[in-house]
Amino acid sequence: MIEFTLTQTTTAPIEKVFDALTNHRGIADDVPLLRRSTLDREGTPAPNGVGAVRRLEALGPPIVEEIISYQRPSGYAYKLISGAPVRDHVGTVSLREAGTGTAVSWHLRSTPKIPGLGWLLTPVLKKVIGDMLKGAIAAAEQDA
Repeated sequence: MIEFTLTQTTTAPIEKVFDALTNHRGIADDVPLLRRSTLDREGTPAPNGVGAVRRLEALGPPIVEEIISYQRPSGYAYKLISGAPVRDHVGTVSLREAGTGTAVSWHLRSTPKIPGLGWLLTPVLKKVIGDMLKGAIAAAEQDA
């Protein structure tokens, strides 16, 4: 099993950070690793809430994820539908006010489809999620 948590604190307000993290259509604009991001299906509340299906394109097949929890501005969660050699892949992003800014915690839990590949996949997943977190926070700080 792969399990880790990445954290980052920013001076941006919690609402701005949440909106940047859940900008499913536009997150590729803020994350150089991603070539394209689209929304296959809108969720509730529209467009980025529960049931939204986002498609993230980098190298290889697109990563397709479904939003399974959405509580603005305190957090959201998603599960992988396709695109990575893992199963039972769930990410949970939690936000809390920290002084005049925001603390973000991104927890990932996943199981490699091929046993024993966790040592290889863990650094890759940390890099991808770390880049997404940094890009969204940079976007929120620009908008603040």
